[in-house]
Formats: sequence, structure tokens, C-alpha cells
Amino acid sequence: MNSNGGSGSSSEPFLTHLDLQEGNNNKQQKCSIQNSCSEVTYCNINKLIAKINENSWHNAMVDHNITIDDGNKLHMPGLHLSSFNGDKLAFLGDSTLYWLGKYFSSMLHHQQNVNKGIDVEYYNMKDRGVANNFVKNNRQFMIQGIDPVPPFKNDKMQFAWFGMHGNMHGKTEQAVDKMFTDAEVMKPDIIVANMAFHWFHLCGYSEKMCPSVIDSPLILRWLHYKESWLQRVYDFAIKNNVKLLLFKTANFICGSARTGDWLTGDTLYSKFDNVTLANCVSRLEPLAKDLSISTDDLNKYCKYAQFTDVGSKYVNEQMVEFVSSVQQHDGIKTSDGNTVLTVGIYNDHDIEECATTEDAIHHKVGATVRIRLLSNTIENYLKC
Repeated sequence: MNSNGGSGSSSEPFLTHLDLQEGNNNKQQKCSIQNSCSEVTYCNINKLIAKINENSWHNAMVDHNITIDDGNKLHMPGLHLSSFNGDKLAFLGDSTLYWLGKYFSSMLHHQQNVNKGIDVEYYNMKDRGVANNFVKNNRQFMIQGIDPVPPFKNDKMQFAWFGMHGNMHGKTEQAVDKMFTDAEVMKPDIIVANMAFHWFHLCGYSEKMCPSVIDSPLILRWLHYKESWLQRVYDFAIKNNVKLLLFKTANFICGSARTGDWLTGDTLYSKFDNVTLANCVSRLEPLAKDLSISTDDLNKYCKYAQFTDVGSKYVNEQMVEFVSSVQQHDGIKTSDGNTVLTVGIYNDHDIEECATTEDAIHHKVGATVRIRLLSNTIENYLKC
């Protein structure tokens, strides 16, 4: 999936559902401590994100000591690829994990092929620019292009990406089913999952980003996001004895990086322009009748499933709500009766910015810091 490129500003923490409904300009993300270990971890990772964002260039890759609520310091190391050892890690989702997976796989292959398994200091001791250049200069295969993500496996860990990317009109249902079937063969220990952009729209401003008859099920997928995606992934994790499930947030969408109709559509939808929303509803009404969805649901889809950062923030809040509901049950056992599943959030949305994207939606320039955040996120959730 592509969008037009340019330059723009920084990301902000995603809004709560209430903020979106009321147009609240207060961007402070609330994080309440519960008794659950997973909830505490979520809060601590958000503190790391805030520290990185104090200086996203120099703080991206180095070690940090985070002050937690009891006043003690929690050490958050920079990126060490060896921190992923010991597990089978699977990415499940769309192009936002496809591209991250390509960079991650190249880094793993470089460590194995060139560095003989020893951690590379450039990942955790330098600023973001040095780390990014190191990855580019030492890539182990062509990262650009549409070739599959090369899997990685050695005697210490295993990694693979399963999912879809690019134009999938009329094929998303089959692609999602195949993703789960393929991932089941791997039997991963850890899953990072995301699916959102393929169910968004920019009706009136992008023909390929407005549902047609063959794509109409995606409207239902979005309307029932918790059941059709989040619950399905959760059930898959339970069935396959996964020990850690992380729902990856939808990427930050940099509206100012867009041009032409994409920029116009982003601007109008983001401010909930009444004419734009009414035109969307009018265009999709025939599909709504076939799908037997209400006018209220169609209005909701047009308003909040928009292919802008408003849309990303909306589904991200759905993730937080869903994960919060299952985090209250820390210690749930999977189908084998022994494995304990932990569920959390991998919030890379909040470390992405216009400076880390070349096409407004994918953040390849920010790949190294996103992988660093993933390593800290996995390490801390696994302590639960």
C-alpha cells in the first residue's frame, strides 16, 4: 500500500476514543496502573517512549534508566539483537510489519553471516542516523522491492513474517486466512500482530482506498475490529501455546507528507469536514444495504476508518481497550494447559514521526529505533 511522500511534523500520542469524539485537543496519553503485571509494563514502556521522544535522534538507540512509580530505576538497554534469542518470533500483519520485518531480517542475517553472532555496537551506542546507515550499508539482501521477507533461523532463534502487502483488492479475506494457516506451521513462541490500513478508506480522494463491491467485507472487518481481528489473533495465540502476544499499533500517518488529492483528503477527513463525510456515506450506501449495516455504522466507518492518523489513533485505542480487558487475567493458560500467555501493546506509533517516513505511512527510516523498542517491549513483558 502506497501514499505520496514529502515532509512534515512529529507524531503525537494517539488519542483516546473520548478525545476523538469530542475533538479534545489535549494530547496527553493517560496510563493507569492496575494490579496486572502487563498493565505496569505498558506504563513503563510508555515512559521509555517519552524518554526517546525527548530527543528522537540522540536518545533512539542508547541505554536509558526509567524512573518507575515506586521511585526505583528500570534499566532499558539499547538494541542488542541477542535479546531476541531463545524464541520463535512471528510477525503477523500488513505492510507496516512487512517492511519492519525486512530490516529486522537483514540485521539478523548480518549478525549471523558477518559478525558471527556477536552484537553490533552501532545498534546501541550511536544515534539514530549512524544506526540507520549501518543497517543500509550492511544489508544482506535487497530491502526495497516486493520480494518476500527472508525468514531467519539458527540454533538460537527463529523469525518469520506472515501476511499481506501492496494492492490486495478483493483478496484480503483469503490473505488473512492464509496468514494464520502459514503461521500455525511455525508454532511461534512470540507473536507481533497488526492489521489496519487495508480496512481504511479515503473515499473521494483515492479510488484504490475506497471499498468496492469486491472489497465490501472490509467494512465489516473494521466495524467489528475487536472481534474480527484482535479476538481472532488472541484465540490463535491460545490455541497455539504462544507465550507472548503483542498487538502492534497502526503506524503514524504523516498528513503533511502527502501531496495532491491525498493531502486534500487527509486534511478534510482529519477535521471531520461535513461535506466530505456526507459524500463518503452517499458513495458507500449501496454497499451498506448489501451488508445490512445501519446508517449509524456507515457514518462511523466514514468518520473514523479514514486513512489518516485519526484512523490510526482510533484503532489503536481499540487495541488498548481490548488488551486492557484481557490483561486483567494475567496467567491465562493456553491449550496445552502449561504455557502462560501474556498480552501487551507494541506502541511504535508514538516513536514515529514525519522525519522517519518517506511515503507518509511506512517508517523505514525509523526501523532501527522501532526494533530497539520491540526488544525492550518483549524483554519486559516476558518478565510477567
